[in-house]
Amino acid sequence: MDTNKAAAEPEIGPEIETTKQLAALPQITAAIAHLRKREYECAITLAAAAEGLLPPTDEPHMFSDLKEFIPREEFKYLDFNMVVNWLKHYKPEDPDPFSLPESEAVDLIMRAIAKFIAVYHRSTKRMVAFMEWASTRYGYPVPSR
Repeated sequence: MDTNKAAAEPEIGPEIETTKQLAALPQITAAIAHLRKREYECAITLAAAAEGLLPPTDEPHMFSDLKEFIPREEFKYLDFNMVVNWLKHYKPEDPDPFSLPESEAVDLIMRAIAKFIAVYHRSTKRMVAFMEWASTRYGYPVPSR
């Protein structure tokens, strides 16, 4: 028996079939994992991607709640995606370097989780644990699941 042979690698297929729901789950899970490693750039980008790919909903969620409680005139001038856009797009006037606080990553992950719950009426154990941690650390309300 030849023990020098590498273990067989799993076969990599040319494609997978997925859904918006299935695609959002690993993005949110990975965003939480990256936050724990203080890799805020990845956490923010993945959470924003998950939030953005989910379909619109009339169910209340974090972003819709902000629109409800902030006066319309003020809301249109607020840039809730400033950090996301800084990470995704180059603009010469943008500051560089840029400080990314943990709270920005937490906010984006909470937005993604809240919208996921609003759309699909379900969550995962990791989502629940994250929401409880964010509630304790930052005072976020825990969305009903």
